Amino acid sequence: METVKLFDAEWNLMEIVWETAPATASRIAAIAGQRFAWAKNTTYTVLKRLISKGVLERSGTDFTVTPLVTRRQMQLVELNNLVEKRFGGSEAEMLRVLYHDGAADPARRESLVQVLGDLC
Repeated sequence: METVKLFDAEWNLMEIVWETAPATASRIAAIAGQRFAWAKNTTYTVLKRLISKGVLERSGTDFTVTPLVTRRQMQLVELNNLVEKRFGGSEAEMLRVLYHDGAADPARRESLVQVLGDLC
């Protein structure tokens, strides 16, 4: 799972899948059409890529799609990739940046401190 990388379009479609699963590809395509103005073929292409990446499963003659990973699992994969790529593998450095530079709004900074305090 660590090696799975979702591009923005794939992540956007996974959000629909997580919200509606299990759902048919045609239902997902209808929602993607409304939400992103995607053509049906675009949605089907992205669904096939997600299946080949092992994050979705297709079943039935109606092309029912079920996620094989949770949103939380994929968030963790994305976060680990980010920490490795941008923070030299240091979660502490990421938190320092978030606290000192990323949370300019004092309320957001306090929220970060509160969450960390709750976890410790």
